[in-house]
Amino acid sequence: MLTAACITAAVLGVAKVLRDWLILRQVRAAMDGCSAEDRVRIGMRLAGALGGRAAEEGPPAEPGS
Repeated sequence: MLTAACITAAVLGVAKVLRDWLILRQVRAAMDGCSAEDRVRIGMRLAGALGGRAAEEGPPAEPGS
């Protein structure tokens, strides 16, 4: 039983690492030719996809306000 639990945890860990790697690869491709504002939006979406707290707080404040 313990062996099955360890194998399950290992498989789930590898699956999460693979998912995160694929997301980061797509983000790098998207950031190649975009503006600074687009990079902020992509970063916020990435934070949300990876489980970051920044995406829950809402969009960043406008510069100069």
